[in-house]
Amino acid sequence: MLTKDLVRHKFREENVIPDFIDPADESFLSAANALLDVFNNSPGKTREALQAKAANIIDGSPIEAIISRGLEKLLLDRTEFDTAPNEELMRLRSDVFEFTASLLTADQPESESNYHDKLRQKFQQAPEALAELIYSDLPMQQPVVHFKGITAERLLHRYNAAQVQGLLIHSNKLTLTIGGTDSGQIRQLFKYLRFHQLLADIQPLPNNQFKIEIDGPLNLFFQTQKYGMALARFFPALLHQETWELQAEVRFKGRNTYQLILDHTCGIEPYSQQFLSYVPEEISLFRETISKRLPDWQVEASSGFVRLRGEFYCFPDITLIHNSGALAELELFHPWHASHLEKRLDILDESLDFELILGVSRRLLKNDAVQERLDTSPYFQQYGFLFREMPTVDKLRPVLDRILAEDSE
Repeated sequence: MLTKDLVRHKFREENVIPDFIDPADESFLSAANALLDVFNNSPGKTREALQAKAANIIDGSPIEAIISRGLEKLLLDRTEFDTAPNEELMRLRSDVFEFTASLLTADQPESESNYHDKLRQKFQQAPEALAELIYSDLPMQQPVVHFKGITAERLLHRYNAAQVQGLLIHSNKLTLTIGGTDSGQIRQLFKYLRFHQLLADIQPLPNNQFKIEIDGPLNLFFQTQKYGMALARFFPALLHQETWELQAEVRFKGRNTYQLILDHTCGIEPYSQQFLSYVPEEISLFRETISKRLPDWQVEASSGFVRLRGEFYCFPDITLIHNSGALAELELFHPWHASHLEKRLDILDESLDFELILGVSRRLLKNDAVQERLDTSPYFQQYGFLFREMPTVDKLRPVLDRILAEDSE
């Protein structure tokens, strides 16, 4: 059971406490099931018909309308509509517009009845049916192709998670403490972190725990909205950890900074297993390219940590393994990773004996300080390369050859 008394959260002002609901409450379960009945039977129906039925459920629901609409939004996110362009319909619409334009601009304007008769004769359709047909590919007329099912209880947990996600989009900084006996779960969490292109400062703690500090979107100057959404999408993976605590600084526009504190006792349970086995598309594509052009190397999503100087660790994106047994880790730095890149170089420049390859987005070079830092970094000059959208073999190969030569020595 989840109630506000059981949720360990704290804000400096009462009015920004997340609006959690109790997934065991019968009124919420009943409302969720009513909406699920509509969506489970939606394939083949239009978006307009689906939302009209959902609106009837919401209007007659005993729970607050804002909660019902939130549940509807989450269910719409799980609904696939046929959005493919209908070329035949587009041609018909163009023909109708051209024909009616010619009638309306004629020297002798047609009467309404003659206008309808000529439309009927030209397109073999009643004008009323034709008017409905030519707009049948508008968003509200798109048919439902598939609905990804979910139970009512998991939907309510999804709703509570969304309340936290909405706050993380407005965060300055996020600090996590995770732990437990299952190291595989912890490694999977870091894979999901990197899948969303989030970089973190990682410190080990006693009892197989880790402290993770992640920049929030409000701390950045580049693509903050995209980064904020990535941070929010990462949160559900945290729910799969045995023990965890989240602390975030949240700031809304024109208001003070608030503190959100939440941990594994809050009552929000995992609602999806998708992230546990997902392989990012860029990893799959990169693996295919490597296998074709560098057959002596294998590519895997990283599953372990690289220990840096002192008590800091990093979790690379990709592990490359040579047939000889030589191993190299690749860490990618995207346009919003400037501060993490500088910290990483500060550590690596003091010692050149790491086998950590640094791939840096060219868009980071728009920052003059980053450009200068890369130019003067002995480690980057030896083990780094630049990329545009994703790493290429041509950029990576010289670094791998250097690592192989050093390994053989």
